[in-house]
Amino acid sequence: MSGKAIDEQALELRETGASYSAIARRLELRRAGDAHGAFLRALKARNTDDREQLIVSERERLDKLELRIRERDADLPEKLERRLGALESLRTSLK
Repeated sequence: MSGKAIDEQALELRETGASYSAIARRLELRRAGDAHGAFLRALKARNTDDREQLIVSERERLDKLELRIRERDADLPEKLERRLGALESLRTSLK
């Protein structure tokens, strides 16, 4: 599978709600970060209107993830802070 095909598949899987870890496993990538990179490359290749809609969808997914993290890790402040930091990095990458 070509790099562009992997990027497109990563975007499609993310749009269905797959985590970056799940995408990495499915596409036989080494790490979740590699899946995130593939998603971003596919996102940047889209025209402006499509890209904006995909960004809105991704932000909604990240907002839901933040709620789950805050509920799950409320009693674990160090873990909560680490995960929220990682989440902020995902949000920043969309800009």
